[in-house]
Amino acid sequence: MLRDAAPQHVSVRTPSRDRDDYLAHPRSGESVRDDDAQRIVSVVARASRRPQLQVVISDGLNANALNQNLRAVLPPLRGELASAGLHVGDTDVVIQNGRVRAGYHVGGLVDADAVVHLIGERPGTGLDTLSAYLTYGRDTAGRSRWRSDLDHAATTAVCGVHRDGKPPDEAVGEITRLVVRILETRRSGVAL
Repeated sequence: MLRDAAPQHVSVRTPSRDRDDYLAHPRSGESVRDDDAQRIVSVVARASRRPQLQVVISDGLNANALNQNLRAVLPPLRGELASAGLHVGDTDVVIQNGRVRAGYHVGGLVDADAVVHLIGERPGTGLDTLSAYLTYGRDTAGRSRWRSDLDHAATTAVCGVHRDGKPPDEAVGEITRLVVRILETRRSGVAL
């Protein structure tokens, strides 16, 4: 699935030892391991320029949501974002046992203006839904605000992406419109 949806990616892990640790200790899924952080930085440093927008993918609470929806979301989303004139980082970051804050960590590592974090959610509901967390990572002076304690109110969410929920093509359009607005207004979440 990753080869199809995100052919150019780097796979990393959080400090969670395993799935049980991830569930029992939520903070263990909120950052990328130190050695993997260095890998992310070195991969992005090879790019011709700093990404305006970085794509992050996490299994979250439901890896099946990625298996079912990522092919229908990510390639068309990249196409729409490029058509809108946005510079999306060449390499997607795939995080095992990642939570929303792990995306903030990646945003800071690559110094992106914004992050689109696609996460599997809602296990046990009968629908393996994907969510997109869209976060602008600069303050009003243009300085990075990517921190481990960045308030989740700074993030805009598009949830319930599934063929029997919010259809992937509808979600791609909504995410694209929101990202364009986020970058134009330089804000996300409740400030948007």
